[in-house]
Amino acid sequence: MSFLAALRFLTSIPIPFKREDWDRPLSQQQFARSLVYYPLVGLIIGGVLCGLYWVFSSLLPLLLADALIIGVLAYLTGALHLDGLIDTFDGLAGGHKSPERRLQIMKTPDVGAVGVVAGIVLLLLKFAALSSIPQNQIYMALLMMPVLSRWVMAYAVFQYPYGRESGMGKALKSGSNNWVLITASVTALILVAIIGQWLGIAVMAAVWLLTVALARFFKSKFNGLTGDTYGAINEISEFAVLLLVVLFSFNNWL
Repeated sequence: MSFLAALRFLTSIPIPFKREDWDRPLSQQQFARSLVYYPLVGLIIGGVLCGLYWVFSSLLPLLLADALIIGVLAYLTGALHLDGLIDTFDGLAGGHKSPERRLQIMKTPDVGAVGVVAGIVLLLLKFAALSSIPQNQIYMALLMMPVLSRWVMAYAVFQYPYGRESGMGKALKSGSNNWVLITASVTALILVAIIGQWLGIAVMAAVWLLTVALARFFKSKFNGLTGDTYGAINEISEFAVLLLVVLFSFNNWL
């Protein structure tokens, strides 16, 4: 099932089935079609975060609850997207090099200082943004954040060329089509409209614009997008959602 493929790939939530062997034709097809379920997987992640936040905030100071939620989010995803962010910034650190060399840097198992700093800063920004959200909007933000960040990954996979000759991102892109993108987008729109109403729609539009800018920038640096840049887009979009909720609430824009 493509939904289970998406859940297994995007999270570390135990599933009572073996992971597919992606080399088998049926599994590759399921994996490629899993993009359509990315917003729903995001909703599941958000639901887990909301449940845990309710427990943490009932037993602990709010700042500690916020920090634990950021840690749980990294754990739930197996730090997959955070690793992509770190590798992406390591590749960008070779700014004077060719796109091919930047891709090679991203693929090496070594972690550079720039990538580590980018990861730490991103986690700190998420924590600061989450702790700045009013309590009456915290659950809305925790639900919208993973829904929109997973949706923009699906958008980036569909809309922009892949930068490598092979890889999981290539397999994802092979199954992307108008139906997949439209379904994922409509699903995300319905979810955020229910969760955040007009604020959710406004945040979705802003995150989409940010994704377009990021994807074009990464494309110019790597001659296309890769699995690592998809992860970077996800991580930056998660922070952007939290930041936008803070901006709208702090300034009473809606």
